[in-house]
Amino acid sequence: MNGILASQVFFIISSVGFVILWIFTAIFLFYLIRATHTFERILGKIEKDIDSIGDTTKDLIEDIKESFIFRFFFKKKRRHKSGDKGEK
Repeated sequence: MNGILASQVFFIISSVGFVILWIFTAIFLFYLIRATHTFERILGKIEKDIDSIGDTTKDLIEDIKESFIFRFFFKKKRRHKSGDKGEK
């Protein structure tokens, strides 16, 4: 009977261990899903901010190009192509 008692004690300890292991796994998965959801929200906000920063940057570049100082220092030089004058 000593062998049967030992196997029952082992069965009880291993059952409790597996239950505790699954509880820890469930808690870990809960926090992992929650962190993933938070990360997804952060990425959504970053995408919106990047779009608005891109639009703002485009507007800023257009304003700089239209400014007097930019036009004064960076005049567009017109170059004629060799075939435009009708040379033969």
